[in-house]
Amino acid sequence: MTKSKNSNCNSTKHITKDATSIQNNINELKYFGGRVKIDIGAYNVLKTIIVDATSIMIDGGLWCCNTDPNGVFESTSGPKLRQGELGMPIMEIGNTTDPISGAVIKNLGFQGDILGMDTRPLVNFKKPIENSGICLDKIRTDQCEFTKLSFCGLANAICATGNSEIDACTFDKINTDGCGNGFYFAPRASYYCKITNCVCADNPYYGFYLKGNTTLHNVIISQTTFVRNGGAFSDNDNHAAVFFDKASNCEINNCIFDDPGTFWFYNATDTLNDQRKPSHRKTVALRVYGNSNRIKDNTFLNSSTYSIYIKGDGNVLLNNVCDGDVYIDGENNVISNLIFTKDTSKLILSSKAKNSTTIYNLDKSKIIYV
Repeated sequence: MTKSKNSNCNSTKHITKDATSIQNNINELKYFGGRVKIDIGAYNVLKTIIVDATSIMIDGGLWCCNTDPNGVFESTSGPKLRQGELGMPIMEIGNTTDPISGAVIKNLGFQGDILGMDTRPLVNFKKPIENSGICLDKIRTDQCEFTKLSFCGLANAICATGNSEIDACTFDKINTDGCGNGFYFAPRASYYCKITNCVCADNPYYGFYLKGNTTLHNVIISQTTFVRNGGAFSDNDNHAAVFFDKASNCEINNCIFDDPGTFWFYNATDTLNDQRKPSHRKTVALRVYGNSNRIKDNTFLNSSTYSIYIKGDGNVLLNNVCDGDVYIDGENNVISNLIFTKDTSKLILSSKAKNSTTIYNLDKSKIIYV
């Protein structure tokens, strides 16, 4: 058994294996589909695993989840794909010629190969596929499923970018603890994708970044917890725990946003949870730049500045519970049943929003015009 470069991993409890056999098994099923079972162990991935077969299942059998609650220390149990070389994504879905449909990736851990768990230097917003766990950047994936996956020590847990077109895919029970970004979701086009029951915690940049390049239609983020996201940004206009960047016709519902702007730093040699060194900055919990989005039934806790910050037209805010201010700049937005849990929190409307915003069930004393 080999010793991991990551000083936080007790690899003597985890058998290290060669990942070449995984790619060979996928290649054998390329034209007919089938199941690739990955046995318990840490697989050293020296070359990105390419999943370009339709109706294929990559199955680790059980969930490899980091035992530390904030994802800082590497799991020593379960089936895990471990990045062998910095810069590469661990797994890439799709190819440049044929659509991929019906693929299922489940019950796996994805681990970056860095000393310690400070993922900030790994993040390259100009080349987001670098150091990602699962990358979708080819032509089309249709009705694929990603479930019970744990990511740690990577730039992005899930990265959708490039020429990708993602149709009716689901991302369920994804744990992105400790990655630079939880989801970097900027495909060429996306239709009816669902992100559900995920935990995006301790991501120093975005818990979820949703970028509208050309067509984003009904991306739905639901029942997901965002904890301690966005604590490592420098001062700029766009920092947030979750950011809809020019994204329209999408929805976020029944999510929890807790402690945005907090960053827990660990030195590379730290081995215990309570060795963290917390820092804090003011970070918007949910920032939405776009039109006709639905923000429903979300709860915002320990907000460091705005709970919700909207720039766009025709967005609907329904049944949100906030402990920070809510800012609206745009026309024909609708706000209903906005609940503030702090007396000092207000709904702030820009001059553009003043005469066109429809507001239900909110005391006028809670509204400020700027």
